[in-house]
Amino acid sequence: MPVTDASAVPLPGSDHPLISILIAARNEENSILDCLKAITQLNYPPERIEVLVGNDHSTDQTMIVVAGFIADKADYQLIDINTAFEGVKGKAKVLAQLAQQARGSLFFFTDADTQVPADWLVNMSRQFTKGVGIVTGVTLPEGLGFFSRLQTIDWLYNLTLTHLVSILGVPVTAMGNNMAVSRVGYEAVGGYESLPFSVVEDYTLFRTIVEQGYGFRNLLNEEVLAKTKPVDTVLAFFQQRKRWMRGATALPAWMVVSLYGQYLAGPLLLLLAWFSPVLAIGLYMIKLLIQTMILSFGLSRLKQTKLWPYALIFELYQLIIGPLSVVFYLLPIKIEWKGREYN
Repeated sequence: MPVTDASAVPLPGSDHPLISILIAARNEENSILDCLKAITQLNYPPERIEVLVGNDHSTDQTMIVVAGFIADKADYQLIDINTAFEGVKGKAKVLAQLAQQARGSLFFFTDADTQVPADWLVNMSRQFTKGVGIVTGVTLPEGLGFFSRLQTIDWLYNLTLTHLVSILGVPVTAMGNNMAVSRVGYEAVGGYESLPFSVVEDYTLFRTIVEQGYGFRNLLNEEVLAKTKPVDTVLAFFQQRKRWMRGATALPAWMVVSLYGQYLAGPLLLLLAWFSPVLAIGLYMIKLLIQTMILSFGLSRLKQTKLWPYALIFELYQLIIGPLSVVFYLLPIKIEWKGREYN
């Protein structure tokens, strides 16, 4: 049952609740300044924001870069992560420690390689009406190369689909680089230190908060559109997909089947065509129609219509990338993430 008691409302009597922005940083010397500069441009009372950056054993100049930037900013803290939680590691361990020190009634999460929009806090925080525990925005990779633009279309398609499904009340996932959680919702599930470890810690937190009875919001508009860096190598791309697919195994069975159906649409339709070419062609045309409608909605809603040329070749991209992602996922290769390996 949804949470409806008054204690679940995180905005008692204030149009501007105190917000804690939590950022996990590991070897981010080349990107974290852009992230922090974007935060200084937020349209929100500065005295109602605190920013906590967790240094996760960086071996580059991340600490020096952050310390220099926040030297004159009293509400920014750089925290060296050293507390260990049994069974908790990686990014979840960093966020768990930051949340323990946060003072806000709302926790906003973003990544060190992500730049949030100016109206991020305003538009996300107003979604925390009675009973809502978690809100997620939309993030797209931004790059100039051909492969980077195809990644943008890929993210846009899947996030638009997630948004449309959420309208029907079906919880799918959240974006850890563009996510907000009420303090009461976070504490109700015991925080990251109480959750089972996952390489997709954002999904684990989202699922647990929803299972606890809190409502969710999945936004798709320009006001909450953040930008991040695309992966720049083929190996990094498939490692990213492997991590996401590992996390997807916790989704309901019908969603897992749908995911694999999307990735393996080409081979499956070719197999079907062997027995019934007409049916295979019909299903393929339906797939293309639905996919085009979803892309059109997302491109228009996020004002990204300049990407239409890349949307036109998205189908070819999917037919190639989908099966290769499944093959890479099945290979006995460990997941590499932020310089660490996970089984």
